[in-house]
Amino acid sequence: MKKILLRALWILVLFPLTSWASHIVGGEIEFYPTNRSANRFYIGLNFYFDQANGRTGAETSTVILYFYRKSDNAPMGNIELPQTTRKLINYTNPTCSNANTDLRTLLLRYSSEIVINTQNFNDPKGYYIVWERCCRNNIITNITNPASTGETFYTEFPALVQNNLPYINSSPKFGELKGDYICLNRPFVFDFSGTDADGDSLVYSLSKPWAGYAGPNNPEPIARGASSYPEVNWAPGITNENMIPGPRPLTINRQTGVLSVTADKAGLYVFAVLVEEYRKGVKIGATRREFQLKAVDCPLNRTPVALYRETGKRAFYKEGETLTIKKDQSKCLDIMLTDGDPNQRLTIKTVGINFDDKSVVANPVSFITTSATDTLKAQICFEKCVESRNNQPVILEVIVSDDGCPQPLTDTLRIRVIIEGSTNNNPDVTTDLSNNRATIPQGTTLNFKVTGIDLDNDDLVLEAKGRDFQLTTAGMTFNNATGKGSVTQPFTWTPPCTATNREYIVDFIVTDVACNKQVKDTVSVRLQSTAKPNNAPDVSTSLTAKLPIDVPLPSVDAAVLGFDVFGDDLDKNDQLKLYAQPKGFTLAQYGMKFSDKTGVPRLASRFEWEPTCAQYSELSGKELTVNFITEDNSCGPVKTDTVAVVLRFGELPSIESLDKNIPNVITPNNDGKNDCFFLESLSAATCGPQFLQVDIYSRWGKLIFTSTDRKFKWCAEGVPTGQYYYGLKFTDRTFKGTMTVIK
Repeated sequence: MKKILLRALWILVLFPLTSWASHIVGGEIEFYPTNRSANRFYIGLNFYFDQANGRTGAETSTVILYFYRKSDNAPMGNIELPQTTRKLINYTNPTCSNANTDLRTLLLRYSSEIVINTQNFNDPKGYYIVWERCCRNNIITNITNPASTGETFYTEFPALVQNNLPYINSSPKFGELKGDYICLNRPFVFDFSGTDADGDSLVYSLSKPWAGYAGPNNPEPIARGASSYPEVNWAPGITNENMIPGPRPLTINRQTGVLSVTADKAGLYVFAVLVEEYRKGVKIGATRREFQLKAVDCPLNRTPVALYRETGKRAFYKEGETLTIKKDQSKCLDIMLTDGDPNQRLTIKTVGINFDDKSVVANPVSFITTSATDTLKAQICFEKCVESRNNQPVILEVIVSDDGCPQPLTDTLRIRVIIEGSTNNNPDVTTDLSNNRATIPQGTTLNFKVTGIDLDNDDLVLEAKGRDFQLTTAGMTFNNATGKGSVTQPFTWTPPCTATNREYIVDFIVTDVACNKQVKDTVSVRLQSTAKPNNAPDVSTSLTAKLPIDVPLPSVDAAVLGFDVFGDDLDKNDQLKLYAQPKGFTLAQYGMKFSDKTGVPRLASRFEWEPTCAQYSELSGKELTVNFITEDNSCGPVKTDTVAVVLRFGELPSIESLDKNIPNVITPNNDGKNDCFFLESLSAATCGPQFLQVDIYSRWGKLIFTSTDRKFKWCAEGVPTGQYYYGLKFTDRTFKGTMTVIK
């Protein structure tokens, strides 16, 4: 794995003068990701080399490509690529290479997979890759001093990171070239199109070739970053509009990339094609490819001819006439082929203009002429389903080609023929459901098969449609199917509750799609579902107290409100749901705990709640209702039961009520009445004022009793009759008073 050097020092590569030669035909640079998540990319140079006229010493084992930033032409790094491919490019007709021994072009490919630090390639204006080399073929006709003129190979690509995200893009990829040449005064077409892996739009244009900065004394210089590169100098009479001159100078189709030319002067002509890629209407990249085409005065080659003559007639078919093939006649035509040149290989191809090409075949498809007067014969046959529609003729093109150089000469015979349709039997569809009717109880399943048959063994399509309803919403399952001559498919129905007490009509349709005639047959079935007998479910709780339930105050004894809820059903196979439905609030709102349950009877779930002081304060004097519901999956009229549990909240304890209950006299005589000083109303609740301490003093101010226990009792042990003083401390105040002890 190679890694591109970012901001690297340029490597100086020296070539001896003996390596210079006129050899360049053209080429292009390719750049695309191979594993974007790992930042791995393919980089390649396709270099077309003149094997016939170039010097072998000009071929190198490696090349160095250079990366630049477009916004300021700053260098980004370089990569040395090894030669990975060396092959001779073919002619459209391989035998034509023998006719021009001085036109042999090698494809030399230099390529590698590299890893790039893509964060360094985030400039919105993009980047470019460039390589320069000298020199061109010294026999090029349309530029001056070609043997001292170099070529600049160039590809633009967008930022590899955009908006902090990887930007996926591949440079346009030209198709493989042919080594064809142009015959003078003959129309010539040459496919120069490319593809884009990302589906971007490609636009083609002819461009003046770039000479760059390479020269005989520096044939492979370190490339320069530049916004534009020096162009070649056209020879006298040549312009950008007639790179290859003639009655129809060289042009390119901007959408297809196909070159067209009719040349009238022999020579070797160089040209460049620029393909630009657009995404959402914005140009994001471009690739240049240069190449050469040779125009020669070719030997005379006669065009082959295709003819047709109906049986029993002397005149040949003329384009524009209309033939007729009746439904009981053969759907084959005998085509005659001639060529004024002996020893020519002729090939035949059929093209359906208003029908599918695959519906017509030719036999044979290849011939060899033995003399200029040979008449060869091919049989063209239409398949069964080819027929005229709306009394319009079928239009067929028969194209015969020779093996002339550099490209085949062709003749096209266009035939119009009315083809009458053949007889087609209707298909038939049936079911194995008795009387095509059924009534089943809810909760059960109905199964039957549907079969379509055709006596002609045609292709069939079997489908089902509900009248005024969708099959799936009614619990029905049927997969449309296809077959040849016969097709069978199962139908299944498990009625849901909504399917009871109504009739469903399902139409099963078989369509004979042979020859697109759409012949159909239909069978309808009528289905009903009845409700299954059902006992209502029951819900209950473990509460024994009458409603409403008093919610205990938050207490130091951690009192928790809790009870169990049960869901039952006499129909032991019913699926039940047990859930809570609070009225006007949610369980989570107050931290109540209850888990919904699903299953067969009996279901049980526990409700628990320990309210906080803040919640109790909010709800003091109010009631909350929680509905506990059990629900079965039946289709009966009563499928739920509900029990409502009402929770009641009392008043929070207050310090004011305490003042009225403090005793002022105790008589510790063990008669069980007023024997001790204590407070019955001290609550264990953690809400409201909290008791801290009790202190009792003699009349002289001596502390004789103290306690922090809210359950304290002072029974005046060891003290005489008299008056005493007490202090009751709470979190927010202290109560003071007197008490009399009588013994």
